[in-house]
Amino acid sequence: MAREPTTDEQELPAYPIRAYQLIPDPNQPAVVALAIETDQGHSLFLATREILEDLGKDLLERAAKMPVKARPE
Repeated sequence: MAREPTTDEQELPAYPIRAYQLIPDPNQPAVVALAIETDQGHSLFLATREILEDLGKDLLERAAKMPVKARPE
């Protein structure tokens, strides 16, 4: 499940995700860096296994609710 924000909600700009990468750190095996690329640049987030599992479930649930878009051949 998504975690509730710990601060007051803010309206933030939204940018389409162009690419992402999971970057393991051999010195910290309990966390992974999630790099997200947009037209505005890169952002880097650290995540634990629990966060990645929750995020994965939430993304799959949300994707299942979205219409299927045909891909050009």
